[in-house]
Amino acid sequence: MQINYVGTTMKNSISVNQIFSVHYFKYTQNFDFHGEAHDFWEFVYIDAGEVNVIAEDKTYVLRQGEAIFHKPNEFHNIGTVNKFANSVIVSFSSRSKAMSFFEEKILRLDSYEKELLSKIIEEATLAYPDVMSEIYCEKLPENVSEEFGSEQIIRQNLELLLVSLVRNNANATKRRAEDRSVREAQSDKTVKAIIDYVQKNLYEDFELSDIANELYFSKTYMKSVFKKKMGVSIIQYCLNLKLEEAKRMISKQEYTFTEIAYKLNFTSVQYFSRLFKKHTGMTPTEYSRSIRREKVLK
Repeated sequence: MQINYVGTTMKNSISVNQIFSVHYFKYTQNFDFHGEAHDFWEFVYIDAGEVNVIAEDKTYVLRQGEAIFHKPNEFHNIGTVNKFANSVIVSFSSRSKAMSFFEEKILRLDSYEKELLSKIIEEATLAYPDVMSEIYCEKLPENVSEEFGSEQIIRQNLELLLVSLVRNNANATKRRAEDRSVREAQSDKTVKAIIDYVQKNLYEDFELSDIANELYFSKTYMKSVFKKKMGVSIIQYCLNLKLEEAKRMISKQEYTFTEIAYKLNFTSVQYFSRLFKKHTGMTPTEYSRSIRREKVLK
């Protein structure tokens, strides 16, 4: 039986075209590099200590375990202030569109990514043993390694490192967005439950602890979520709602101001009048007269 197999062309999400340098540097205290710009990518990983990095007009502090990418033609420099530090620097070219992911990002490497970076350094030590610590290396030597495939291993591990960084951080961003969506949905649900309780019990004398006990939320959580979502505290929202209800009751002219104050659980008619004026700009009497004038004009 003849089977016609069709091969699948493998897609490279990120390809490294050229390597310009692989360095492992140990910086002294108050080291200061004058800075440079070049038309290829540069990856800087801090293996120990802490450094200051300038990328164009931005300054970053990179600590152990963190990495930054300098995009092509981006001016950058590195230095230390009263600290020692070690760094891995890999410069390379790539025409892959996915490289735009690394622009203006500081990333933290996980254990797998650190292993890949260690493999790059290990193979670079075999391939380019005399230039690993040279700051100014315009061209890597060719074919100096006696180990078969060192340069290919460097390139492949670098591509794996880049792919892993994109995957992990893109997934982390997605997870954060999903978590934020869940939190916002929960916040909306919480705020709605609080509003429903306040509206249902507007004529009752209740406190925050009553709402918390009814809804099984802590007072701290309720206050934080409500203020963030509504822009006012629960107490202020409840007060505003009561004063709006007082306006409705005054307009119906069925109750005296004292009765309205009592029904809405204000401590006194004087306190009610003071809050009403602060809320509407008019005393209850002035508001009542304005309502009557409107009716006459109609």
